Amino acid sequence: MTPSSFANQAAKKGVALLIVLAFVVLLSGLVVAYLSRTGIDRQLAQASFQDTKSDFLARSALDLVVTDFRQEIANGGAVTSSNIQPQRWGTPPAGETPFPNLIRRSVQGDPTGRTSNLSSGPATPTTTKRGEITSSRWNSHYLLPRASSSGNDSTPVSNFVAPDWVLLTPQGPNSQPVPSSVIGRYAYAVYDEGGMLDVNVAGFPYYTIPAPTPGLPLSDIGRKGSVAFADLRAIPTTASGALLSAAGINAIIGWRNYATVHPYSTFPSFTFDPPTFVGGTGTRFVSYFAGLPQIGTTHGFTTVSPSVYLNRTDQAFVTRTELIKLQREAGFGASAMQHLGTFSRERNTPTWKAGTAAITQRFYIGNLNLIKPNPPTAQKADIQKYFGLRWVAGTPGTPSPPTPAIPGHWQYIGVSGNALQDRLPAFTNNPEFFQLLNYAMNRTNAGDSSHILTTLSVGAALIDQYDDDTAADPLTGTTTTMIEYSGGWAVGLENTDPARPNASPAPSPFPLPTGMSPPPPPAITTYAMLNRPFRNVGEFGYAFRTASAPTPTPSPNPKTIDFYTASSSDAPLLDLFTYNSATVRSGIVSLNTQNVAVITAILTGAFQTEQNIGPAPSPSPVASPAAKSAATNIVNATTNQPTLSRAEIARLSSVVTNTPFTTSEETRETIARALAEVTQTRTWGLLIDLITQTGRYPPGTTDLMQQFVVEGEKRYWLHIAIDRFTGEIIDEQLEAVYE
Repeated sequence: MTPSSFANQAAKKGVALLIVLAFVVLLSGLVVAYLSRTGIDRQLAQASFQDTKSDFLARSALDLVVTDFRQEIANGGAVTSSNIQPQRWGTPPAGETPFPNLIRRSVQGDPTGRTSNLSSGPATPTTTKRGEITSSRWNSHYLLPRASSSGNDSTPVSNFVAPDWVLLTPQGPNSQPVPSSVIGRYAYAVYDEGGMLDVNVAGFPYYTIPAPTPGLPLSDIGRKGSVAFADLRAIPTTASGALLSAAGINAIIGWRNYATVHPYSTFPSFTFDPPTFVGGTGTRFVSYFAGLPQIGTTHGFTTVSPSVYLNRTDQAFVTRTELIKLQREAGFGASAMQHLGTFSRERNTPTWKAGTAAITQRFYIGNLNLIKPNPPTAQKADIQKYFGLRWVAGTPGTPSPPTPAIPGHWQYIGVSGNALQDRLPAFTNNPEFFQLLNYAMNRTNAGDSSHILTTLSVGAALIDQYDDDTAADPLTGTTTTMIEYSGGWAVGLENTDPARPNASPAPSPFPLPTGMSPPPPPAITTYAMLNRPFRNVGEFGYAFRTASAPTPTPSPNPKTIDFYTASSSDAPLLDLFTYNSATVRSGIVSLNTQNVAVITAILTGAFQTEQNIGPAPSPSPVASPAAKSAATNIVNATTNQPTLSRAEIARLSSVVTNTPFTTSEETRETIARALAEVTQTRTWGLLIDLITQTGRYPPGTTDLMQQFVVEGEKRYWLHIAIDRFTGEIIDEQLEAVYE
């Protein structure tokens, strides 16, 4: 072999070797990649498995917590002031900083018997342990008082104690399990979200063009009737007492109701039309939340308005996380979050009961809009259905023989038949207006002849308060509501009635030639008249109450419906009537809330008197400091004796002793007008904060506190509304929390 051939042969062998080595390297890379991918896949599969496992355990744990509440309802027996609210445990003892929103937390020795003695918090201030949940994490929703006076730090005040773990085995929770049997653990705290202001409804815009002024016309704020008129400027934003600014409120309202209120500029610096702008923010806002022409609303506010403006719609705070994000971007203090919620539901059903009546829906005040003299034929069936009334045209008087005119009037015939009634008929359900009045004031749903005059007279006075001065009988011109029944007449009361016998505006008798029978009752100069639709059931308190004869005796201090004394016989009216006809609605606050700022916001801006609304002289809205004093008394009263129904708002009015609420009956009933339509007692609105960890204890575990190996974690905030009287879950919303 020649040297050149040998060289060629060697070169070929070298190339072959390189190729083989390259293949070995590639194969090794593939093997390594395969093994690496397999390892990663196994890790991903394991992580996915643990995530699914922790999710399953979290949902199961939530079911247990909810079942505890429903079982508490089932075991409670008759509803009393001692069990109308859920039991509280794990809350600070007397003398320590209170947590108004905290209902309970998992704690060793709690009534469930499932909770261990293992704290979910750090072992000591300087020692950590596996899977610990810091107090800052437990308060990441800001539902507890914060230690900081500013910023967004979520660390709660020092007397907060972290919930204890509930240990899970394949057989369920066990407070003292064998370590090797533990497959996971959970801890939870439950908060009274129903006792906070739902920002999907609460609050109104403030105008900043050309200068800061009250957010809406005073008549809308002061008459209340919707939690949308709660003044959020009463909400503290720091532990030192700073209050929520108009700019912060406008950021909430502009984001929430963009299509409804048409804000200027962009988030978070929204501005709005001034009050004088025709058809502007105020009109649009009130039309949506209060209803126009203010006869009431059928909107439950569980969904947003479908209106579109600049290709944008209104939107809801679907989760609390969204609200927290808005708070940080808008820049207002995080302490405000202790008073604001995002989920509330109430079944619009009364809880007050006397006798055997089954009343499943409050009476819609807006039905009073049907009661107008000489109604159209199309409305007559509804008038009889809702009021048991029939309109009868008047009869002119005659000079010879001298016969007075009979005014056009209503006849009480009941919901069926045509005969005049001599009693208020018995009912078992779905009572009409006068049956319901009688049930509330006289505690009977049986046939009642002894109270028919008084009840029909009170109803007539309510109709006269509700209608305006143009609602007159075509024959005689009288504006006073008159109701005939078998045995007599019941009459209402108007301050101004052109048919009233006097020297002006027409000579007496009026109408000519022989007057009318029955005549309008004498005027009472101090009797406050609304002459407009009611904005809340508390405004029933303006109606004349003394009616033992067709013509009431004039009095400088007329007796009206009483919503301000603890023993009032009229108080159940507050629970049986409503301005809002929605079956289920949002934005209604628990009357038993322990959150003083919430009641303060509702009371702030309320009118103490009705007369002269508009330019000066005008009633003065309740200022925030006065509202806070009243709210403190109310919360103290409901904490000591929780309310069973809205009827007890009269009792709460009686405990308010600070100015400006004590000048007269009208000022005392400011509390009823502000609270009656926006509060409830029958729904437990809860936010359940639950953290679940899957994992295990290694063999030979001796320290259950330190040696738990965490393999997966899941956190949920469950917003849920439970009917206290039936145990029914009205609605719920599950919010996954990612940290």
